[in-house]
Amino acid sequence: MRHFLVCTFTGTCMLFLMWGLGACNKEAKLTPNTPPAFYTLPQGQHPYDDTIMAFYKKYGSYILYKYDSIDYIYNYTANLTVNAPVANEAYIQSTLDFFRTQCLDFYPESFLTQTMPFKILLAAYMDTTKQSPGNPPITKRSVTNLIASRSMLLIGWADSTLLQQTPAQRRQLRAYLNRCYFLQALQSGALKIPDFFYALTPPGGYANGSGRMFQDGMIEGSTSEDQGRLQNVNWDFLCYINAITGRTKAELDATILNPAVDVSGLIRKKYDGIIKYYKTTYGVDLQAIGEAQ
Repeated sequence: MRHFLVCTFTGTCMLFLMWGLGACNKEAKLTPNTPPAFYTLPQGQHPYDDTIMAFYKKYGSYILYKYDSIDYIYNYTANLTVNAPVANEAYIQSTLDFFRTQCLDFYPESFLTQTMPFKILLAAYMDTTKQSPGNPPITKRSVTNLIASRSMLLIGWADSTLLQQTPAQRRQLRAYLNRCYFLQALQSGALKIPDFFYALTPPGGYANGSGRMFQDGMIEGSTSEDQGRLQNVNWDFLCYINAITGRTKAELDATILNPAVDVSGLIRKKYDGIIKYYKTTYGVDLQAIGEAQ
């Protein structure tokens, strides 16, 4: 059975995804390696289209560099409006290489099979517009150039900008990328936050002021630019994924894990718990990502 989209606009776009089963007669030929009509692959005739097609056959995940805005608006929930122009095709290979070497190569195949997004969109860049009551909208270029939803991961580095990043900037982008990969997996239900992490949430909740941030075990401020969300347990957890995959253990020991910063010991408990949980449960060494050059 094909997938059908029905989209009607009445001020707000409503998108309905319908799944079903269809009958086939005895003469029908099975073509398991052919993408369904939901999207058509390949999208071009470049050498990297073979890589994209092989990726689909392996994971059942679409990598798209030609798409409509509905492909990233659908299921995306944040107080930001996003504009993400399609990729500059001259830089798709470098973006694919970055995604592979700075994210996918660190994870076992079993983990990738469980967590791979349904679709991965390659954009040239990403602009975000934030609207606040009584104030004019503010549009700016995204810092992370990454967003995620239940069905989608968008990578907005498919232009020349990625190649201009310094080694330090690329390490930070690696952290953003792995953080967003985990965000997508959490939203899709492929992963869940470990139970121990819930037990270490701030005693007074996430509404406390920044003056108690480190004491309450939080390591970032009150908002997350890549999703425009307020603090909550998902945000808190993803802050740790960002820190671990973007810094060496020595750097963490000198900063957020330093007893002068981690005055209550909650940051160390969360860090140790995350490292142990992912090694034990998935065979994933998150700190090894932060150590990579």
